[in-house]
Amino acid sequence: MKKEAFYDMSYGLYIITSKYEEQFAGCIVNTVTQATAEEKPKLIVIVNKENTTNQIMKKSKKVNISVLSQNADMLLIGRFGFRNSKEYDKLKDTKHILGKNNIPVITESVVSYVETNIIEEIDCGTHTVFVLEATEADTLSEEKPLTYQYYHEVIKGKTPPKASSFSG
Repeated sequence: MKKEAFYDMSYGLYIITSKYEEQFAGCIVNTVTQATAEEKPKLIVIVNKENTTNQIMKKSKKVNISVLSQNADMLLIGRFGFRNSKEYDKLKDTKHILGKNNIPVITESVVSYVETNIIEEIDCGTHTVFVLEATEADTLSEEKPLTYQYYHEVIKGKTPPKASSFSG
């Protein structure tokens, strides 16, 4: 199988955040999809089972999604994409607000955000597919969203090993 064929699919880059009791976790994902646009829109996010964020999401049943803008720098991307939430305070020096669901929403270099409840989990081998229901959303800027292609071609970013699109 030629895995390069998957690079032609369109993806965005997002910071997802979750919190259970005093445990905060957040990471970068490229697999967020809007499934429906009804009164309470449904979304899907896919997260590696080894990520601390996955474990916190399963406990809290809530996750916030921040859509990164093209002006996101490698310091922000590195903070959430290449560091472990258990070992590093990702909120330190990161602009954020507290969502209505009491989970931090990243606002630094972000176009928009969505607050969600997790309504279903699907085991997908190394990853979990989370089905989400939106409870709140807002637009923060008119900038262009950061796509995975732009990240690789313009920013020259790397793919973390736990990303769903990592190919070794």
